Amino acid sequence: MKSIFKLGWTLLFSMVIAMPSPAQSPQNLVAGTGPLTNAIAVWTDRSAINLVSGNTLFPVSGKNTFLQLGFTQGDEVVVGGIVLYTTDRDHFVIKHVTPLTFGGRSSGAFFLHSACAGKISVQTPCVIQLDPLPFKASTLNDYYCVIYFTSDPNNAAIDSATSLNSNTTILGGIDAGIDDTTFVVGDILPSNIVKGSANFLVGVTTN
Repeated sequence: MKSIFKLGWTLLFSMVIAMPSPAQSPQNLVAGTGPLTNAIAVWTDRSAINLVSGNTLFPVSGKNTFLQLGFTQGDEVVVGGIVLYTTDRDHFVIKHVTPLTFGGRSSGAFFLHSACAGKISVQTPCVIQLDPLPFKASTLNDYYCVIYFTSDPNNAAIDSATSLNSNTTILGGIDAGIDDTTFVVGDILPSNIVKGSANFLVGVTTN
């Protein structure tokens, strides 16, 4: 059962977050993940790519690794898939493909109002914590979190959250009209797939 509560810790604050109640306080694995602001609106038929580089991961020990996605506008989010590509650090050949899930699901319609209480805005973003990764993040790897938003018209009302003043070490890219969740092990990611600021991926933690 998911609980909804206000956070006061450094990673994410002044927002609503939906996540399982942790057994202990989460620890950041990346630097500069808060506060948040809005980034890009209208996500119809777009892929959001976010790079968590092993070069910037903190070597923090923990039992589980979690990814947090942030939204500053919208309600119904319709995704074709959410995946995590693992490559060797500073390389582009995919060695693992991990489906990412929220409540056990990695595609279809998700309703933010059922996860986050109150009005979703820049002042009070909705931040959802995905189900835990089946492995611990390693500084020897790079991780590409990719979300494909379908052509469903509800995605036109979605606005992504990102780190204010681009202080985060998470990098990002956008592919319009392309589903980037279909790569398989052995494929080579385009070297320019990440071009700027992160979108949606606002935190990587362990506990």
